[in-house]
Amino acid sequence: MRETFCAMLVLVAVLFFEAAEFCSGRNTSFSCIEKEREALLKFKLCFHDPSHMLSSWKGNDCCEWRGVDCDKNSGYVTSLQLRGSISYQLDWYKQPQLCLMDDIEQVVSSLLKLSYLEHLDLSNNNFSGNLIPPSFGLMKQLRYLNLSNVQFSGRIPSELGNLTRLRVLDLSQYYYGRLKVNDDIQWISHLSSLQRLDMSGVTLSHASSNLFQVLGMLSSLSWLSLSDCSIKNSHLPSHNHLLNFTWLGNIQHFDISENSFHGPIPTFLQNMTSLTFLDMSGVNLSLTSSNLFQVLGMLPSLSWLSLSSCSLKNCHLPSPNHPFNFTLLGNIQHLDLSNNFFQGPIPVFLQNMSSLIFLYLSNNQLNGSIPNSMGQMSKLESIYLFENQLSGSIPDSIGQLSKLESIDLSINQLSGSIPNSIWQLSKLESINLFDNQLSGSIPDSIKQLSKLESIDLSINQLSGSIPDNIRQLSKLESIDLSENQLSGSIPDSIGLLSKLKSIDLSENQLSGSIPDSIGLLSKLEGIYLYHNQLSGSITDSIGLLSKLESIDLSSNQLNGSILDSINQLSKLENIDLSSNQLSGSIPDLAENNLIGRIPPCFGKFPIMVNATQLSHDMGNEYWDQDPSVNILLVRYFEHWDLEPLMEVVKGRYLEYMRITLRLEISIDLSSNNLIGSIPKELIFLKDLHNLNLSWNYLSGNIPEKIGQMENLESLDFSKNDLSGMIPNSMSSLTKLSYLNLSYNNLSGPIPTGYQLQTLEDPTMYVGNPQLCGVPLLKKCSNDTLPPTIANFKGNSEGALKRMWFYIVVMLGFATGFWGVVGTLFFMKNWRYAYFQWMDDVQHWIFVVITLKVAQFKKMFNSDQDDQ
Repeated sequence: MRETFCAMLVLVAVLFFEAAEFCSGRNTSFSCIEKEREALLKFKLCFHDPSHMLSSWKGNDCCEWRGVDCDKNSGYVTSLQLRGSISYQLDWYKQPQLCLMDDIEQVVSSLLKLSYLEHLDLSNNNFSGNLIPPSFGLMKQLRYLNLSNVQFSGRIPSELGNLTRLRVLDLSQYYYGRLKVNDDIQWISHLSSLQRLDMSGVTLSHASSNLFQVLGMLSSLSWLSLSDCSIKNSHLPSHNHLLNFTWLGNIQHFDISENSFHGPIPTFLQNMTSLTFLDMSGVNLSLTSSNLFQVLGMLPSLSWLSLSSCSLKNCHLPSPNHPFNFTLLGNIQHLDLSNNFFQGPIPVFLQNMSSLIFLYLSNNQLNGSIPNSMGQMSKLESIYLFENQLSGSIPDSIGQLSKLESIDLSINQLSGSIPNSIWQLSKLESINLFDNQLSGSIPDSIKQLSKLESIDLSINQLSGSIPDNIRQLSKLESIDLSENQLSGSIPDSIGLLSKLKSIDLSENQLSGSIPDSIGLLSKLEGIYLYHNQLSGSITDSIGLLSKLESIDLSSNQLNGSILDSINQLSKLENIDLSSNQLSGSIPDLAENNLIGRIPPCFGKFPIMVNATQLSHDMGNEYWDQDPSVNILLVRYFEHWDLEPLMEVVKGRYLEYMRITLRLEISIDLSSNNLIGSIPKELIFLKDLHNLNLSWNYLSGNIPEKIGQMENLESLDFSKNDLSGMIPNSMSSLTKLSYLNLSYNNLSGPIPTGYQLQTLEDPTMYVGNPQLCGVPLLKKCSNDTLPPTIANFKGNSEGALKRMWFYIVVMLGFATGFWGVVGTLFFMKNWRYAYFQWMDDVQHWIFVVITLKVAQFKKMFNSDQDDQ
């Protein structure tokens, strides 16, 4: 009885745990199917995976691998979600992304073995410009296919029309490659279950004119994006065509922006009665009559509308003088009318749009003041009115927009003080008021903006000091107060802004020292304090800013020595400490009172040694290739857009904006009191483009291997005490376009050859009386030519002749030898005949010699007998 009870207890426990497993949705009876596991491993081998997206793809149970989902009952793979990442930032190469190494057909072959795969997302990876394989059309079980931004190119195969179970198809190409559809577009109509179609960036200019008729066969379609598809007027449907418009009533999301058609707004839009999202930005609608908003008013569900860059004017806007039911626009929450040609005051009809959350009117020609009625748009979260001609003061009613998160009124003509009510908008995350004529001070009430992440009040007339309670803006990432009239010291409390990435307080009247607390800003990437009245020494704590990429403290009254800790800033790419009273050595220190030697560590700046590899890794697509631009290497940072950069390049002071990017690296140590020789370690800076050591007291020789600095474009060693000969390796600087060695003690001949022959200005060598050779008038005697040049002149022609002599001899020998030996080797009859002839010749020679010898003996014997 006891044993029976125990057995029943064990059975109940087992059933309980099995039920718990079932109720929790887990079933341990099924795991990864072995053949599918092997297929996934073959798939993995097709890719280079620098960011280790597939690092978890090991072990026996592939259902536990990252991005792999399996059916819980059968163990079959049903979903692969391997989305990579593409960023606008220049460090995009650090983002997860797979790079195809093998044949694309091998990839599809592996995927075809996943016979239950329904969801496939390979977006934002790198397929190296391959064509989309037609074999994708064999994966007929797919319901979701995302191949967006995978760098496919060429024609989209019509075999994709075999995927009749698809509900989502995304072929958009926003960044790389260019897919296209030829005349045959009928295959799309076979995707009868399709609900969402994104072909943005796919060239449809060669598609047949029945494009929308084909799309009309997709009765379940509700989401359609055809942005930047080169769609022309001939592709648009009209009432004159035999087309059933009823399918348009199902579309809720429609993006037809950035296309080539123009003229009035398409009339078929009024049939899209379910539309909630409409983007027509970048389409020329200038020929549209004044009924533009009348047509849009027929879309009762519309909540998101973008007509940016549509060449619209005031005549296209609704007016109170025209019979128009403004309540028809009452559902719109997002309105973008930026980059058009609207003039006059801010349109009055906006106050009737009670549901508006996002308003974009930037980059127009609006003037007048901001109306007080804008404060009644109580749902507004974002206002963008920048780049207009708005004047007057900012209305106090803006403070009534309690939900406001972002406001941008920059690049206008606004004046007066910033209303106190703005500092009470507790949800504000971003405020941009730069480039206006605003005055007054920054109040202590700024501390109430507890969610603020970015503030830009630059290029105004603000005065007073920076409030100490700025420390309470704990989420602040960027602050720009440059080009104002701020005074006082930089508050120590600024070191408490732990998330700060960029700080720009330049071109003010700030005084005092740089606070030590600045070293606490561990995320800081850029600091700009130039053109102030800062004094004292540079704080040691700057060496703690491990992420610092750019620092500009120029044009202040800083003194003391250059800190050794700056050399520990491994990510530093731009440093300017010019026009101070410093001592020591550091890049870009023009017009200081530096005393000392150039340290050998200059040859170890990693960003200058490895910039070429960095450029290769990042790809040229992310660089502005404007050949006229020469600036320091800077990684793009959101808050550096309008930051000017001064450089002495090719003998001129040049100013650039950091938004113009190119891989260009410079060192400028000109106009200092540097002594000693030029360190030979400089030659290791192979990616240096501009080197300026002029106006110093440098002595010794120019480094012999300077020719290894293969990317140098500008080299200035003028006005020093350099001596010795100009190294012959300098002729290897094939990119050099500016050279100045004037006013030194250089002697001997000027090297010739390659790039130096194109630099014909003799003033680059003036002030060196012992130099000779082209382009100077002073000729060199033969015995003063450098050995490499003399040997080249004296022996190059002979060496060339000797080389050709040996080549001709070898060719003659080879031709004669194989002409005879090769023939005998391959032709048996000739070989027999040849050797028979050789035997005959040998026999004849033997007979002739024997007879001659016999005759000689006979004559010799007869002479002896006569004697």
